[in-house]
Amino acid sequence: MMRFRVLILMVLVMVCAARLHASPQPNDPRIIISGGHDGLGPCTSITDLDFTFMANSSGGGAFCFTNNSSEDWTSLEIEAPSPTGDIITCGGSSFSHCVVMPPSGDFTIIDFSGGSGILISESFTVDLGTSGWTPDGEFGAFANVPEPSTLAFCLVGLAPLLRRQRHRFLMRDR
Repeated sequence: MMRFRVLILMVLVMVCAARLHASPQPNDPRIIISGGHDGLGPCTSITDLDFTFMANSSGGGAFCFTNNSSEDWTSLEIEAPSPTGDIITCGGSSFSHCVVMPPSGDFTIIDFSGGSGILISESFTVDLGTSGWTPDGEFGAFANVPEPSTLAFCLVGLAPLLRRQRHRFLMRDR
């Protein structure tokens, strides 16, 4: 009897999950950031950690940029105008994680992080698809770089732990 209840509950959860899972439609907004460019012409040079670009008159477009800021970018935050579609999809090859924050007023924040990021002098493409975003809407992009002091603090914090493990290992052999 107990197994039957668990089975019924599991089937009910799966049916509800399948109904709640929405598939993106072709006109829903998306943003893909990938290394390199696919014949988009010359790339725009970015020399600072923040830059802007605009969707085309259809609410889409693909744009090529080159990171000439003298810093490797470990994450990129895109501030996008509130889209017209319901589901925002994001991804690409430059970052391994992409998180879409709930809309806040007139804009939505899309945070790309992890993976190889965008290295110095590397070109990358921002692809908005063919439509779905606000036509001629302005996007703000803000790159983040690792702070050198963060790595130093991590190493300083790990040193006592490593020293203690080394001491235990040496005492064990005596």
